[in-house]
Amino acid sequence: MRRAADLGHSGAANNFGAMLHHGRGVHQDFAAARAYYAQAADAGLPQAMFNLGFMKLRGLGGQTDEEQARRLFEQAANLGDVNAMTFLGVMMMTGAGGPKEFKTAQSWWDKGAELGDNRCAFNLGIAHAGGHGREQPDFVEAWRWFSRAQDMGNSNAGSELERLASVLTEDERRQIES
Repeated sequence: MRRAADLGHSGAANNFGAMLHHGRGVHQDFAAARAYYAQAADAGLPQAMFNLGFMKLRGLGGQTDEEQARRLFEQAANLGDVNAMTFLGVMMMTGAGGPKEFKTAQSWWDKGAELGDNRCAFNLGIAHAGGHGREQPDFVEAWRWFSRAQDMGNSNAGSELERLASVLTEDERRQIES
């Protein structure tokens, strides 16, 4: 794997970076993992862009750089990487690495949920339940997203549905049932 990576194969560079990142079959080395991820990201591999962004977000193998992590997540998300969509949405929702962008965060999660990512559906439930980017929470829409996340296999969605059930008005219950 290392030879192929060193010869410029972007997939091999990303895979060897992952081996180094997690210590699988090699000595764990975050700095080297970051370098291999960067090689693959520079070659345009979306998964490597996400991996490098994650390393920069967490400060693994070098300094923390939230702005660069956000840019990498955005590049990877634009190329269809759902992990990047999930993380980019969180960063935009919280203002990490740039301004808060509630609507844009939610649009990334919409795309991720459409691609089958239960974390994106769950995050949309959280955003609607918390009223993020709105004047007030929308518990009906939150219920719909948590239900979808649960149907998609999200293990945390059930507890959020239980919480919502305790605060729903009769009108909101009717809207959910219709």
